[in-house]
Amino acid sequence: MAAGPTRLYTADFPLSPELMGQVWFYPLTPEFEDLWEVCERQWGPDEGFRTPHGALRVALGTATGRMIVFTISRRRSTGPDEAQSLIVADGPLDAKLTKRCFDTWQKLHFPNLKHQLLSEHIDFRNTACRPLTDVLQRDDGGYITGPWWWKDAAGWAAIQQLAARPMTDQQHPDQPATSFRVALAHDAKRLVAWDYPYYRTIYQGRANERTGWAMAYVSVTGETQRGLPDPILRFDCHVTRVADHWRNVKTVMLKHPQFDTLLRVPVRHLPHTGPDGEKITDKDGRFTWKTTFRGHTAAIVQACGLKPVTLPVNADGALDRVRAVFRNKGKHLVGKGVGAYFTLRMTTHIAEALGVQPIIYDASRHTIPGKSITSGPIPRGKLPQAVEAAGWKSVRLVAVYSADSTPHRILRQLRADYGIATPAALADRATAFDGQIVDVAPTITLEFRKIPELTMHGRHDRAALIRSHSALQVSDPDQLIAVICETTWDGKPVPHDGKPATRKALGATRIVSQFLVKTDAPPREEDTDFPTSAALRHIFQDAGIIDDRLSRAICATPEVSMDAPLTEPVTVVGIHMRRHVYKRVRGQGYRSPKLVACLVAMHFTPDAQTPPYTEMYQNGQWLRIAEGRALFHSSEIGSERWGRNGDGARAVRDHIETALDNLVLPEGSNRVVLVLDKEGSRSIYPALDDNPFRTAPHPGRGLAHDGIDVATVRIAFGHHAARPATVYRDGVDNLTTMNPTYRRTLIFEKHHPHETVWMLTQQSRQQAGNSPMLREGNKRTRDDFSTLTYNPMNKDLHATSRIELTVPTPGSWRPGDLVAFIARQCDQAVAWDHRTLRPAPLHLAYKTDQDHPDFRSHDPGDGEAQDDEDDLS
Repeated sequence: MAAGPTRLYTADFPLSPELMGQVWFYPLTPEFEDLWEVCERQWGPDEGFRTPHGALRVALGTATGRMIVFTISRRRSTGPDEAQSLIVADGPLDAKLTKRCFDTWQKLHFPNLKHQLLSEHIDFRNTACRPLTDVLQRDDGGYITGPWWWKDAAGWAAIQQLAARPMTDQQHPDQPATSFRVALAHDAKRLVAWDYPYYRTIYQGRANERTGWAMAYVSVTGETQRGLPDPILRFDCHVTRVADHWRNVKTVMLKHPQFDTLLRVPVRHLPHTGPDGEKITDKDGRFTWKTTFRGHTAAIVQACGLKPVTLPVNADGALDRVRAVFRNKGKHLVGKGVGAYFTLRMTTHIAEALGVQPIIYDASRHTIPGKSITSGPIPRGKLPQAVEAAGWKSVRLVAVYSADSTPHRILRQLRADYGIATPAALADRATAFDGQIVDVAPTITLEFRKIPELTMHGRHDRAALIRSHSALQVSDPDQLIAVICETTWDGKPVPHDGKPATRKALGATRIVSQFLVKTDAPPREEDTDFPTSAALRHIFQDAGIIDDRLSRAICATPEVSMDAPLTEPVTVVGIHMRRHVYKRVRGQGYRSPKLVACLVAMHFTPDAQTPPYTEMYQNGQWLRIAEGRALFHSSEIGSERWGRNGDGARAVRDHIETALDNLVLPEGSNRVVLVLDKEGSRSIYPALDDNPFRTAPHPGRGLAHDGIDVATVRIAFGHHAARPATVYRDGVDNLTTMNPTYRRTLIFEKHHPHETVWMLTQQSRQQAGNSPMLREGNKRTRDDFSTLTYNPMNKDLHATSRIELTVPTPGSWRPGDLVAFIARQCDQAVAWDHRTLRPAPLHLAYKTDQDHPDFRSHDPGDGEAQDDEDDLS
């Protein structure tokens, strides 16, 4: 029997009107809107939520057992086509209970507004129940434009159907079926295998016996996809691990005492206080703490006459009623990820339970040749060429240290990476390394400098220290100075941390830096020193010292057969954008959000042996990437003038257009490819969103006007892309019993009505390796591990990540050829043995932003805790 076509089975499902279900609407009057604005102005960070919306949503969902969305209009009056303020629920709300919940919530948070009640302005007389599909707003092309909350509500009906039907494993019929419970969370769409926890016990039968617990859960959200007017339902599978202590816990999962649902509720830790408000200490003089719900959840439930919700004094891992969510701080006895097997079984179960097949991609003719992928550090013989390609004549690496163990680690790694023998004068451990110089390669030297004051924690003047050391002074504009700094860190926040301040001070003198923690050396010298290896690779990557591995991944070579190789020069520009929202710090005033924009360009030639030249836009000019990174890190992060809407978005677009207009292409080059990610470009470039007919501005308008061939590629990853379940052969493999498999060399495509979408799956190290223990996640679910002679429960079961690629503007490229060109840059990392989610220029721009000294001030959350969910499954 001939093998059928190869296809990719995903966990994205088309949404029919029946699957979308119905929603209940409770109008809110203009008086409600006025009073709500007063509440918002009075809201403070000590309330436990960033906004009152989140606090009230948790309170009302807890009191009613319903999935809830609030949509509050900012206008006193609304026209026929304008949004109306509403409470949206998955079922009818009891008016008396809802009003009591509102009144109690308002009394606890806004005691000064007791004579103006929000509950009096809920219009229960005009309650309506409508199919969710009728609520969707569409543009002239039939693409969904709103309302904003439809993605929240899209999965409500589907998870109720799935909760009523246990999942069975046809490959292991002796295993009991797994049932799921609906969990009310801030996103209101989770199915949790509460009654089927994973666990692992160590030191069994001893006094120090310990057990670690975890739960599988399935998240679901409504989504759109480029070129497809109709909505889809996106499922993903995760593991939540249970903490056995309250330390660092910010979220708990608990059984609802009144309804057949689970609650996922945020908590916070407050010191015990006495009658006069003083903080209570124990016999050792330390504050004693209590854990309580954020948003007065318990008090609101009690006032509504429901059974009380309470928290235990100690989060000791008891699973009966309350489970504290582990926040990835430290080690856990259960590894992350549910495994590829669970994801495939769950996807086929969803298809059967909902009666609809998921979106399936077909293998395209484009591949990523395995022989074109290069691993390992840059070979020593290629370093001079890489330095020249980066735009430098010579490089001085400076190792700044305080402990002599650090120079020994660096020398040992140079010996492992480049075969550089340690000079006899430095072989003795008692040697004074300060001022010693080692030749790494032609044009590259390594100099050791003992300057502990530079990186030590504190507020001292680092600029003066840099000026006083000749090794850190630039005498030739074509000589690069790059510094590897020894630092100390024990995993806890450090007051006046020296690392950000050092990077900023070095950046001001155009010096790129990388850090190496003194205490993370391997226990034995013969063990691989991964941190030191990473530091050396990072410092070369940050300096733009890149060998020809990227070129060989995209260009034709005699030894590699490649479809659609690069045949003429092209410049690829990665445009990274991110909104920087500052963390709220007690005692400090509000800081306005900023928007960060980083642009990195890589100039490729069709010669597989020529490394790309890399540069970055900073301070109004294109600079060698080492200079651009250094200056970016020495300046303030982002700009308050930039934003995602209105004048802020226009200012960002103007900045990007100015940068692209200043881009100087190599002689003979006339092609530019711009790469952006879906989340970063959201609302700034609406034309790159999921509607291909949007006429909003595209990036690169000035280049196109000057006759440059401009193409744009949009990538999406994480929860913005479909979860791959398996690669299979149509008509040959049985999806309900087969083990999942992935083909990282294939690029898959899906032809939607108006545009084609491509998908690249990337195997994890575990998936690509041969370790039997790590690959058990491909053969069985975690709750079947107890039947094995060894129990891999503590292993992470990540299998694959996913990258969605679309081509809004192909220029003169054939879209499939352009996708293959960009996908090969994702699968061939610049300096590592593994792959990246972003193609090389966009990855470098993203890492430049992440390495900024002020990046840690960013608050990525929404006031809720971030548990240990991972993008890989």
